[in-house]
Amino acid sequence: MTNKEQIQRDIAIAFDFVEQIIDTPDILDKIPDGTSVTFLDSENVKPEKLISRSTAKKYIKVKRHFEVL
Repeated sequence: MTNKEQIQRDIAIAFDFVEQIIDTPDILDKIPDGTSVTFLDSENVKPEKLISRSTAKKYIKVKRHFEVL
């Protein structure tokens, strides 16, 4: 996957997440303020790398739901 494709995919996931927040705003109660959010799906698995302990991390499993109108 090229860098451009990865960026487009990340933007699409972010917009899907914003739509989910609009539909169910209580999901934000599970994410503390100041947390760094990483989206995980079958193509983007949890990274195993050394991270700074100064920032809280929260992983969000991506499951897209689409409805035909």
